[in-house]
Amino acid sequence: MKYQLLFAALAISITINAQNEIDALRYSTQNLLGTARYTSMAGAFGSLGGDFSGLSSNPAGIGMYQFSEFTFTPTLNLNSTNSYYNTSHIKSYQQGMSVGNLGFVFSMPKNNADWKRINIGIGWNLLANYDNNIKIEGTNYERSFDDIVLEITTGTLIGELTNGDGNNISQMAWNTYLIDPLYINDTTISDGEYISNFVSEEKIQKKIYKSIGGMNEFIISLGGSFKEKLYLGGTIGIPTINYYQNSEYLESIRNDTSINLQRMLYTEEISVYGTGLNLKIGAIYRLTETVKIGGSIHTPTFFSIEEDYNTSITTFFKDSTLNYSLGRLNPFMYDLITPLKASISGSTIFNNIILSGEYEFIDYSTIEYFTSDFERENITIANIYQSTENIKLAAEISIKPFVLRAGYSKYGSAFKENDFSRENFSYGIGINNGRYFFDLAYILSQGKNQDLLYGIQEANPIVLVNTNHNLIFTLGFRY
Repeated sequence: MKYQLLFAALAISITINAQNEIDALRYSTQNLLGTARYTSMAGAFGSLGGDFSGLSSNPAGIGMYQFSEFTFTPTLNLNSTNSYYNTSHIKSYQQGMSVGNLGFVFSMPKNNADWKRINIGIGWNLLANYDNNIKIEGTNYERSFDDIVLEITTGTLIGELTNGDGNNISQMAWNTYLIDPLYINDTTISDGEYISNFVSEEKIQKKIYKSIGGMNEFIISLGGSFKEKLYLGGTIGIPTINYYQNSEYLESIRNDTSINLQRMLYTEEISVYGTGLNLKIGAIYRLTETVKIGGSIHTPTFFSIEEDYNTSITTFFKDSTLNYSLGRLNPFMYDLITPLKASISGSTIFNNIILSGEYEFIDYSTIEYFTSDFERENITIANIYQSTENIKLAAEISIKPFVLRAGYSKYGSAFKENDFSRENFSYGIGINNGRYFFDLAYILSQGKNQDLLYGIQEANPIVLVNTNHNLIFTLGFRY
């Protein structure tokens, strides 16, 4: 039942719009990114505070600042993806550079016995990196792209295809001669039924998928310290999405035959720009001089997204004069609401060692397209996604003049039927002389996923194993 539902949703997304549950999950998911100290400690800063990236997690941490501060964080990324399709195994790479953080904190001491200071933070944090490169190749003995087209097109009258403007996949397949009408007794057309011009035997399938971009969050934070026991803070977050994807799916016959159609190419190009708004509130309480607890709540993010979605089909025949290509460009605007997030955390100090942990709860089944004509996508989201947890653990030890850090985090799988959880192993070192500090972090991130190739791959899903290496530098000044 789950696979039938997923196929139906994907078929609809091909014929109606590009947005589906995969896009919704992408814009609802965040990575372990930000300043070097934050990332080297797995983001377990909910009860620690005093780090700018923590303001996108628990804004109460801004109350820990006793001085004004500036931080800047460049990030180097190397991503590798292994694809496993039947007996084929291909490894691909993607590298890039981004800014993980740029922030200012202004500390304003108060002549008040209770409220010692009020602090303001302004800047941005990198929340997600979309740079990726995937290559898939293999021989399929069971399903083909034209099978999907025939299932979608069957029942559509020829007049609806010939009089159309090429604005859906059935019309593109018809106008490029990927499909032809079904004849009864070689003389009479069975209107609404079609055949493929491809041979029915196994085919070589290739896909190249490239994406770039990320999600940055511009933040304005306000908070303070009450008797150095209770720290309160709030953050207004304005996340922005910049995402570009280009994918090419090529299918060709394995052996030379008398059939004229030799190859077909299906391409997708997506450009996405979006702006959102959310509110985060948090608190940290000092139980003793060495033990603190914290908690935060993030409202759903309300995204307004603009997307250009371009697709095309090109067919290649044995007679080179019979090559056909037809594409379409569809602009979309839609609204998306991502899940609420809640977290609790705790930390303690033993001599010169800091230990911290954090638990986050997210229900991905509550993602919702807040635009008409997305009812089917919302039903699919509610059926295939679930609530999940993120666990973060970290330690920091001071060995003057250095500070050594390590962390581990596990991000739970949003899927009910598959375990696509992700693990992060992080390490770092820093130097802090009070007036300035320099931190370095390395993150190894590993996880699995699946690719649906051209829509669905019931019998032999394509397994993707992703390994991501991040090298992060942070330079900070206090004044």
